[in-house]
Amino acid sequence: MQTDTEVMAYAFDLLMRKQGLPIEIVSKILAPPFWTEIESLDSEQRRLLTALRQTYGGLLMNGPFSVIVAHHGEMIGLTDRIKLRPLTAGIKGDFLYLSSEEAAIRLVSPVLDKVWSPRGGEPVVGRLETRSVMGILA
Repeated sequence: MQTDTEVMAYAFDLLMRKQGLPIEIVSKILAPPFWTEIESLDSEQRRLLTALRQTYGGLLMNGPFSVIVAHHGEMIGLTDRIKLRPLTAGIKGDFLYLSSEEAAIRLVSPVLDKVWSPRGGEPVVGRLETRSVMGILA
């Protein structure tokens, strides 16, 4: 089909399933911080992010996107690093909701414990086995 959605599916498959990388690293490959942000980090983080950019530069998704992916007991939401496409997350009890709009989440669950819009390039990850959510902004 040769669509951008297909490219994202193949990229997630390559990085997570075939190479076994965790979503925290995958998100930094697909939607990495800008070089100016990387330069301001401590040396260990700077070295890691530089190596990822150099190794996987061809997988940097340079353009607008929001994606929600299910992967072995995980649900992952990620948006482009400058947030040209919307992504909203909500939690009610043990349930994580991801959508492009808060209104869509509230149709399913009108009362939420928490609702937020993650920053660009920051993944929201819900894990079944630990019933945890990574990426909640204070």
